[in-house]
Amino acid sequence: MDWGAIASILAERSDRPIVLLDKQGKIRLFNRAMEQVLGWTRFQIEGKPWADTCAPSDQQASSRRWITEALRGSLRSYETIGVTSTDERIAFRFEFSLIGRGSAQGLLITATQAIAVQSVIGPLEGQDLEYEVATNETNFGTLSQIAARGEFLRLPQHDARCFMVIHGVAQPCENCPLLLGDDSPWPRISVKHRGSSGDAPKFYEVKTAEKLNDAQARVRIQLLPEQALDAIHAAKVDQLAACAALSPREREVLSYLLLGRNVDDIAHCIGIAVRTVKYHQANVLAKLGADSRADLMRLLF
Repeated sequence: MDWGAIASILAERSDRPIVLLDKQGKIRLFNRAMEQVLGWTRFQIEGKPWADTCAPSDQQASSRRWITEALRGSLRSYETIGVTSTDERIAFRFEFSLIGRGSAQGLLITATQAIAVQSVIGPLEGQDLEYEVATNETNFGTLSQIAARGEFLRLPQHDARCFMVIHGVAQPCENCPLLLGDDSPWPRISVKHRGSSGDAPKFYEVKTAEKLNDAQARVRIQLLPEQALDAIHAAKVDQLAACAALSPREREVLSYLLLGRNVDDIAHCIGIAVRTVKYHQANVLAKLGADSRADLMRLLF
């Protein structure tokens, strides 16, 4: 049975955006609905890796990981960010199905959600933002209003979610204060970062998060500018390196580890073997008394 031909027929009959990837993550099929969403024609896109072409540069490493997991059959759905031919971001919710067998096996991806992400983070870095947001499970993160410097901003899209509009990501931010357990008192104050392995973290400070009612909260944050983050990061790395007597190479590896980079990325950036990176990583963890890479991140704060 020609699973590829069947997938092509199903894709063309569907009004949902669909893409079929081969076992190397390359695009074998791109239906008309996906063409309309991403702006690429099938003749431009077929045969190219999804992660290199349809994912933003800061999300390519994580895209390769979810594609690998989906091809193993261990991932059935996923929320991620894609990029159009004109570099606009799209928040996708994907569902995965494996088709075919052996070397002909492919990953059929159906987009059940495709929302244009219009982030306000760039022009507002360094400023305080105050917004009211839904906290119930069905529409968590939906903004009802957002203000900067006391002036209300126009919400850029219908069903605008705070994590999409403010941070340009497809899922709620890590350790969001609104997702803490009921035993956590209000108001809630903390410092957070967003980013996965291979992506530079996005930092912001939660000034306060207060509950308005059972379904809504008001949050005030300050977006930390990239220049400030670079200076803070470099100073912290220097401090940790001095305290632990790290070698220059270990300090360099530590810097990338604290940016969330994986060993393959670090090896490529520094120009050394992956095996050597792992050796330096083990030394860095031991000297800093960290049990793991995740444990290492606590040293940033």
